[in-house]
Amino acid sequence: MMVYKMNTKQIALFMLALLVFACSKENGEEEVEEEIVIEDELTDPFYASLDEDSTLDDYWEIFRQDAIRSGRPDPGFERQVVIFYGTEPDFASGVTADHAGRAYDICNDNNIRFELIKSFWEDYSIPRRLFTFYHEAGHARYKYRHPCESGETCNYQFDHLPIMWRSVAGSDYKFSDFIRDKEDFFARRWDGIRYFNCN
Repeated sequence: MMVYKMNTKQIALFMLALLVFACSKENGEEEVEEEIVIEDELTDPFYASLDEDSTLDDYWEIFRQDAIRSGRPDPGFERQVVIFYGTEPDFASGVTADHAGRAYDICNDNNIRFELIKSFWEDYSIPRRLFTFYHEAGHARYKYRHPCESGETCNYQFDHLPIMWRSVAGSDYKFSDFIRDKEDFFARRWDGIRYFNCN
């Protein structure tokens, strides 16, 4: 086995090289492994209070205040508001896999009542929860119907699906998508808008 011995001059040069290398790292010249992170930007801080543990009441308060700031009448004045978690879809009642909730008593002006399927809700991101919540609130408060019901022939061409089209947003749904969609929702601006007939 061969052993290499360094003389004093070589040791000094080696130490100097280490010192220069260490100083260059401190001055920001070190190579940083670039990490690409695609994040969903929260483009409106109004929703920043929502997190994974936010309650349905928290979502209702956001919806109510969002309606007010969008120029719509407050959806909660003098109404009984009942929002609750439902269980797995009851397919016999008309709730299908592309529905994550159900509104009740739509024509009763004294209350706002809807459910959200808990197992779906727990799996959703916050933008998807907002989409679903606004969809069901749209039925319960504003009497919005789906632009196209099952069994109907509809020829609407959408760049993006309006909130009232279905109660389930795609898995890649982002805050920026929601901001655009909720503005159309409150402005009643989408093809095929229609209402439940409560006469």
